[in-house]
Amino acid sequence: MKRFPCLFMIFLISILLICPRISYCAPRAFIQNTVYDAGDVPQGKEISNEFTLKNTGDQPLTFKVRPC
Repeated sequence: MKRFPCLFMIFLISILLICPRISYCAPRAFIQNTVYDAGDVPQGKEISNEFTLKNTGDQPLTFKVRPC
């Protein structure tokens, strides 16, 4: 009876090592500079900055815009 759990664990580990992981087939957003320091900003002054996103995955990367 002790043989069954051991064989099951070997089977499970072999499946996990042989099969490709699901995360390989997914979009992946890469942001080079994730921090922006605007310094001291006077009240009422508008500031802006650009962040460049790059899709390093192998599926399309989509965004959903939601109103504030």
